[in-house]
Amino acid sequence: MATKILCVEDEILLLADISEELQDAGYDVLTATNGKEAIEILKYETVDLVLCDIMMPLIDGPTTLKLVRERLPQHDEIPFIFLTAKATREDILAGKKMGVDDYLTKPIDYDLLLATVETRLQQVHRIQETNESRLKRIYSALKEEHHNKDPLSVALIAKSHKFILPIERALNELGCLVEFIPENDLATRKDVVERNDLCFLVYSKIVHYFISGMAKTKTTHGRGKMVLMCNDTVDKSLKKALVELGIGQTIDYPYPPVEIFKIILTATQNK
Repeated sequence: MATKILCVEDEILLLADISEELQDAGYDVLTATNGKEAIEILKYETVDLVLCDIMMPLIDGPTTLKLVRERLPQHDEIPFIFLTAKATREDILAGKKMGVDDYLTKPIDYDLLLATVETRLQQVHRIQETNESRLKRIYSALKEEHHNKDPLSVALIAKSHKFILPIERALNELGCLVEFIPENDLATRKDVVERNDLCFLVYSKIVHYFISGMAKTKTTHGRGKMVLMCNDTVDKSLKKALVELGIGQTIDYPYPPVEIFKIILTATQNK
């Protein structure tokens, strides 16, 4: 899957030039002409990096960065690079305090642009690989310590198998016994929670009714083993209500592997 970059720039010709350079380098590119458009895109799209002009109509670059960091936590770890015609010391300090990762000055040096993008993406990739490698080593050590125990049985419940394929592959690598269950089968698989050590459920109306039904029938066995994978439609109050119904914990989109591995580690220790 190609790396996806969101480019936010109100100068249409410059936006087209930057997009072309990035596409020629093999990146998928999404575009926006102001911060308002960018935020709408980021509500529904997963990107790997954001290039953002500072001076824009409607919502400028610094405000865009602030709103993304505050309201879209699923994008906390993506690099954010400002494009600016002037980058004074004060501008740079203010941006750094808000969490911007780098600056590129106009007129754009495209060789420098591509080098900066590649460097920032490599840094994120190294951090992710390090975290996942560390957690896998810990999990392997725990499996060795508990070698007499059966592997964890994990159910993945979603509308479509494609939604959770990366998670399924990771769990299989860890030695878990993984089963995918279409959410429509929940009506005939009411014992799915009881029969598995962990159940990851991608939130939907069907999943919501399933959880509510367990609460109404006062089903308690294994309810703490459910992990709800939340999308943007699940706000804080709804999460709280679902936890009170019996969900053990929640994970926000894009479902960071590190968080999933932590849950697996805890379940292994308690098995």
